[in-house]
Amino acid sequence: MVLLERGGPVMIPLFLSSVVMAAIIIERFFVFSKALKTPPAAVENPGRLFRELQRGLPALHTIITIAPMLGLLGTVTGLIRCFDLLSDRVQGYDPHTVSLGISEALLTTAVGLIIAVIATIFYNYFTYRLERYAQEWDEGDESANPTGEESQ
Repeated sequence: MVLLERGGPVMIPLFLSSVVMAAIIIERFFVFSKALKTPPAAVENPGRLFRELQRGLPALHTIITIAPMLGLLGTVTGLIRCFDLLSDRVQGYDPHTVSLGISEALLTTAVGLIIAVIATIFYNYFTYRLERYAQEWDEGDESANPTGEESQ
């Protein structure tokens, strides 16, 4: 809770992004560990399986994209706060208060980058596992299509 206060209002969407990211990662681990135990040749409906394995990955990719932007937004708002304190409108400024704005700026940037790095690691892991499974499936049945769509 201290980080939420120190990081300013931008920390709220960053916190929510991290919660959604963690939920997706945990859920995907369970789905992947269960689904990938089945050999590709034994899958009855590969299209449905591949759609199920892809579910959640676009949301994880969105978090990868927005977390650093939210962090930079926090940087901008923190620096705006600092410059407001240093402007002519404020008679005599408190260096401690200015340092809080700089701290807010750096904290939100760091949190946004940490979220993006973690999400990227797991997104790449899940897409790699999905691609490997698709390759195994394709190698086992050259005439089949893992998406479940008919060939033209």
